[in-house]
Amino acid sequence: MKKLLYGMPLLLLAACGNDETAMEEMSTEELQEHIYDDGFDDEVLYLDVREEDEFAEEHISGFTNIPMNDVMEDPSLVGEDQDVIILCRTQNRSIEVGEHLIENGYDADNLTVVMGGISDYEGDTVSEE
Repeated sequence: MKKLLYGMPLLLLAACGNDETAMEEMSTEELQEHIYDDGFDDEVLYLDVREEDEFAEEHISGFTNIPMNDVMEDPSLVGEDQDVIILCRTQNRSIEVGEHLIENGYDADNLTVVMGGISDYEGDTVSEE
């Protein structure tokens, strides 16, 4: 019985470490380095899920704006087999969108959330106003 109890924490740790629904995370510094060092990758969808007015006020050139509510209503707006880097103001909407995409069959390994969002991003941004 003691051997079984001692093995339980290891079993629980192994189960917790194999979360297939966990998205990748990227800091705003990593995003900035990625953009400046490598440029935008044509194989990646750089997705800004903020509202249209927020996007117009300030965004990173090269990101596509599809507001969160649109993605929630129609996940097919995002290519299912495409790598996606998701950005919002902080990271809350990005996480919610990523979780919704996973629930709709998207591979978590293809989804990356920018932690801190555009509010922490110190690179170049543009405005449409």
